[in-house]
Amino acid sequence: MLEEILSLKLYPRAVFSSIVKWLPAKELILILGARQVGKTCLLYSLIQYLIKQGVSKNQIFYFDLENFEYLELVNSGVNNFLRYLRTYTTDKKYIFLDEIQYMDNPSNFLKLLVDHYHHEIKLFVTGSSGLTMRHKFKDALVGRRITFELFPLSFKEFLVFKEKDDVLRILKEATKQKKPLLPIHHQQIMNFYEEYVLYGGYPAVALLNDLDMKKRYLNDIYNAYVHKDISAIFNIENIMAYNRLVKLLALQMGNLVNVQELSKNLGVARKTVEKFLKILEDTYVCLFIRPFFSNKQKELVKMPKIFWYDTGLRNRIVSDFKPLDDRVDKGNLLENTVFKELLFMVENKSNIKFWRTKHGNEVDFILDEEQLSAWEVKSGEIAHIPSGLRSFLQYYPQAKAFVVNERNYKIEKNTCFLPFYLIGF
Repeated sequence: MLEEILSLKLYPRAVFSSIVKWLPAKELILILGARQVGKTCLLYSLIQYLIKQGVSKNQIFYFDLENFEYLELVNSGVNNFLRYLRTYTTDKKYIFLDEIQYMDNPSNFLKLLVDHYHHEIKLFVTGSSGLTMRHKFKDALVGRRITFELFPLSFKEFLVFKEKDDVLRILKEATKQKKPLLPIHHQQIMNFYEEYVLYGGYPAVALLNDLDMKKRYLNDIYNAYVHKDISAIFNIENIMAYNRLVKLLALQMGNLVNVQELSKNLGVARKTVEKFLKILEDTYVCLFIRPFFSNKQKELVKMPKIFWYDTGLRNRIVSDFKPLDDRVDKGNLLENTVFKELLFMVENKSNIKFWRTKHGNEVDFILDEEQLSAWEVKSGEIAHIPSGLRSFLQYYPQAKAFVVNERNYKIEKNTCFLPFYLIGF
């Protein structure tokens, strides 16, 4: 198995360098993310890195806990697990546990290893469900883990996976010079960007060039999600209502979510809808972002807006892969794609918010961090500051402002006009 891992060609992920910094620490490294988002390949990249750093092959152990034999071993307890490892080496061991949510009681198992054997063992753990992890971990691993979230590819990562070095070079140069691209380069890059918007950032999907194969793979990802995560792990009885809710939410992408209205449309209890929404968020399918406010009297503070971690999966759910210019939801798709890019820019995804006042002024995204920033997304090319953004800057003059649009690239006072494809460069 290890030889096979070492022979793989793996593409770098943005989070990799942050994880590597924690290799000397005693805390376990926990990587959370949706199915098929690349968690296993990230573990493989860490294994390759360790080997290059001089760690011996017999010090590295990889366990896929979807394999019943491995699952049985870890469920048998710490003593049996250590006994197994020590038959191979007495040196420090680097343990990779993939999909730990399948364990009966991962919390105590990991706690014992970190507390009593961190000099002997360094742990790397992945999981596909934040909800299951929190339920099984409780508070036992507080202070004993460093958590990283792995999302579908950013556009920059997408180009890396497609090995478009020339395009990456053009975009980096444009960012350095702060100038719009030449028309020929703009069109070339918009073609890649449209593919990214329509089919999303799941690594395996990005690597495919055939569009029918992309659609089939997205279909397989969703079916595996429904049958493995939803039916098996969460034991949802009314799976039809769950699927209807998912489709309703796919059609409401980028809009406010009214739980009472969803409950009425689906004919199920409000508590059931709330449970379903929690599952969608904790399995990294959707994220519900909250309003930003400092003045509760003037600003809207109740309902969240829904965004999808992957637009390709969302398009599969609504069965629509038409080109952007032929779509009524073009603006929503581009806004959601910008949201995906912002995930890579924040310390905590809960810091991504939106702004809306009772008088109708609104801004698509507010990054509520040390440096406050406001992001307005427009599907075409725009040269003026939108009224909602102008209004926000009157309330919060210290904020940086960004107008994300198709092509215009300029800086006007504290506002940057930025093409979609340059976020993250």
